[in-house]
Amino acid sequence: MNIVLKTDRELALMREAAVILKSVQARLKQEIPKGLSLLELDHIAESVIRDAGAEPSFKGYQGFPATLCTMINSEVVHGIPDDRIPQSGDLLCIDCGVLWKGFHADAAFSVIVGGDKTNPERATFSRVVREALQKGCQAAKIGNHIGDIGAAIEKHIVSHGYSICKEYTGHGLGRALHEDPHVYNYGIPGKGQRLLRGMVLAIEPIVTMGNPQVKTLTDNWTVVTVDGQDACQWEHCGVVTESSLEIFV
Repeated sequence: MNIVLKTDRELALMREAAVILKSVQARLKQEIPKGLSLLELDHIAESVIRDAGAEPSFKGYQGFPATLCTMINSEVVHGIPDDRIPQSGDLLCIDCGVLWKGFHADAAFSVIVGGDKTNPERATFSRVVREALQKGCQAAKIGNHIGDIGAAIEKHIVSHGYSICKEYTGHGLGRALHEDPHVYNYGIPGKGQRLLRGMVLAIEPIVTMGNPQVKTLTDNWTVVTVDGQDACQWEHCGVVTESSLEIFV
């Protein structure tokens, strides 16, 4: 395992990257209610990133063709934006990364299109996944272990009757989009890599409402649930501190 601890200067650059990514998220949240297609949202995100002098982290990464990963309802991860228009009541997850002066920021959010009242069951699901993310971030303390993060996430998800999609994990973050260590969304407290000062993590619960079994579609990217039930993702990135994860975005 090759964990790259970040200097204060490098952390400052990563915070700058996060500011750009936060502006992308804010713009997307403004645009989603307007009835735009996933592809139109992708073009907007890319424009915001490039206008800031940064680059999309995902576009071209291992051949991925877009700036955003967009997932609707039963889509789990790595959805390619297309001409579909999210409909009222849909659970829409958007994952995005920004490369700024050699360093990445990476985060994801979920929304219920048209507002939570259009589908209370999906709204509750998304809220629980976000709460699990927050609990995982609270466990990201110097001296704790990767297992503490995963255990906190898993306990909250399982207590609400949902399932962890174990094929996909969080990760370290820095000059590379994916660095060591893997940040599992399940685990045993006190087990795994010890969390160190200067360690930057992307924590991202990826959760299914029903069975956690997934499959990849013929585009070789989009992953969906086998049972057709919903999936949800929330993600923060930040640096481990004495008290919790300092969330960049």
